[in-house]
Amino acid sequence: MSTPRGFARTVAAATAVMIALSGCLGRGGDSAGSDALSVWMFPQGDDEVAIRAYETAFEEANQGTDVEVVVYPEEEYQTKINTSLVAGNPPDVAIIENHNWMKADYVVKLTDYLDDWGVTLDDYSPGGLARGSVEDDPTEGLFGIGDFLGGFPIVYNKALFDEAGIDYPSADTSMTFAEYADLCRQLARPDSNPANAVYGCTMSPDPFNFYPVYGADGRSPEGAMNSPELAESFEIAASVINDGFAPSGSLLDTITDTDLFAQGQIAMAASDFSAIPTFVEADIDFGMAPFFVVEGQEDFVDTWTSPWGTFTESRHKELALAFLEFIATDAQRLRMEISPDPPLSTKVAEENGYGDDDPIKQQFLEVLENARPSVFVPEGEENWDPAEVLRLLTIEGQTDAQAILDDMAARAQPRVLEVWERWETLDRAEFEELVEEEAAASPPGEE
Repeated sequence: MSTPRGFARTVAAATAVMIALSGCLGRGGDSAGSDALSVWMFPQGDDEVAIRAYETAFEEANQGTDVEVVVYPEEEYQTKINTSLVAGNPPDVAIIENHNWMKADYVVKLTDYLDDWGVTLDDYSPGGLARGSVEDDPTEGLFGIGDFLGGFPIVYNKALFDEAGIDYPSADTSMTFAEYADLCRQLARPDSNPANAVYGCTMSPDPFNFYPVYGADGRSPEGAMNSPELAESFEIAASVINDGFAPSGSLLDTITDTDLFAQGQIAMAASDFSAIPTFVEADIDFGMAPFFVVEGQEDFVDTWTSPWGTFTESRHKELALAFLEFIATDAQRLRMEISPDPPLSTKVAEENGYGDDDPIKQQFLEVLENARPSVFVPEGEENWDPAEVLRLLTIEGQTDAQAILDDMAARAQPRVLEVWERWETLDRAEFEELVEEEAAASPPGEE
């Protein structure tokens, strides 16, 4: 296989045109059957500036090649891919968003190409790399490769910490729920008028999703989903909200925690790293820390990427693999020119000095040292609902998280064994059955 090299020299040209290109979403329509290299995706929250820059760089390095990017709404994306796979007419390149596609052998394994591309699994962050593997373990086979590493750290307002005379949180060690809640209470300045209140922190359902609620093997919710430590953490979170030290869910329905933090009204909040420019523009002096965790859990920060891959029945396989080589190599460097996120490749980040002249990026890299994959569980078990637990403990006034979790774990246990049994035998025939079931369950008029 011959694959083009030397994409780096096109970076300057690609960066210059990417803004102009960013508005051209979805040109080319449904291009899976055309002579162009078809690339399907859903919105990435960046106006597709990154993929447009890659499109330009790749076309310039491969004269005569036409890349057609189609952007589907996120809620339609998996249905579109499912339909194309069953019809035997998938796009050439796509964001591999569904583990079933990999498991049922619809996606090309990229592991065998890494040596030719001059990269190894060790070059990339394990937290993001896991998204492109069958069971979140890239050592068992990589099927998708991302270009960036997104992260979800805790951001904290240094001025509010200084006013309270409290030391800043560690950038490399997670707080427990109890430690986080204690700081939250010390930092808060409650007020009957929400416009004047300063909240010590935010407490959302998200942190609970990072706990291994299905056990270390992904099959044992009883004993994990209802562990005493997890129940205690829910009660700690609810008490902080009920006592007014963290904003209620109803308030956050009217204003985001990002906006509250940018206005100086929250001392600590969970934040997507992509929101950092908002805080800089608001002139907030802030720092970052890894996520807070349940007592006894490892230090942790949630990370992700959009893993790009190609399908076994894609029409332009050689060109698709060349594009994926570009994503795995030169796009990692180009990404640093486009967005504040670091590349997925930690090797490229180090070699190209990501964060060398930016203390914010430097601290983010330190926080990202805590990135690691979560325990894999096949899709289909839906009894776990941390938002409902918090709702019962705050809005409904219930006080016993243990009882709520005991019931939830008891319902989840038989179901998770069912989804594992189906997963272990999943092949193309089973996948087609799943697609048919999803189609039958969709409301009339939906695909």
